[in-house]
Amino acid sequence: MRVLVTNDDGIAAPGLAVLARHAVEAGHDTFVLAPQQEMSGSGASMGSLALHHPIEVRPWTIPTLNGVPAHAAAATPAACAILGCLGAVGPPPDLVLSGINHGFNVGRSALHSGTVGAAITAAAWGARGLAVSTAWAEGEVHWETAASVALDLSGWFMDADDLRALNVNVPNVPRGELRGVRWATLAPVGAIRSAIVGIEETADGEGFRVLTDHKSTDPAAAPQRSDRALVAEGWVTLTGLGGLAEQIPSGEAAGEPALARLLERGASDGNRSDVAPAAGPLR
Repeated sequence: MRVLVTNDDGIAAPGLAVLARHAVEAGHDTFVLAPQQEMSGSGASMGSLALHHPIEVRPWTIPTLNGVPAHAAAATPAACAILGCLGAVGPPPDLVLSGINHGFNVGRSALHSGTVGAAITAAAWGARGLAVSTAWAEGEVHWETAASVALDLSGWFMDADDLRALNVNVPNVPRGELRGVRWATLAPVGAIRSAIVGIEETADGEGFRVLTDHKSTDPAAAPQRSDRALVAEGWVTLTGLGGLAEQIPSGEAAGEPALARLLERGASDGNRSDVAPAAGPLR
């Protein structure tokens, strides 16, 4: 199996090297294509790829990955996944492993994760995507635990007919201390919750600065079967991600004839001579 390893913490991040090494040790044809710098919070953004700008890609040496092709790109994680799937650095991958992220990607805030964004993007561009994260810690981080879990799950994941993108969160503990695996819903909030704590005028008086604060959420307050709650209890959590999904509401008000009448009424109003001009900007 051909495996692309990427991340959003940047190509020099320790979690990426450990994840790639485990992929090699599992016998996979492994290559690395990752952002040249940290791209946390980029979600599934394509960045400069969407603006038709050339993307600079340079060879990169990862000391612990002797012989493994690695490249650093001036691009987001999602763009790295797209470039890999388009064959920019060799044959396209069957699987994109994204991580290991230093910090859980749980709850609906996973939408903003570059780690998760790369996995979802891979699924949209012909591969499968598995994002793996572990808890942020100032002390020891058990990268080996998260990497081994991701590789143990990857074979099963590739054979799962109804899954294209998978978000995996692994407790930051030795492998033997894991309680097991649980399917999990997305918690209403992530591991961190942000708030605006102040707004102050800029020195030139022409704008303002928004001051924010970021605090850990309480996993005990999360729904019992959610990823935020389960991973805090020592479980590896799995959440399948569908990416874009259409939403077509039902009901008379959403019916196509009713919507067509809205457009007809708007066109009629636009042709009236007594329609007031649009208001100018507020001062």
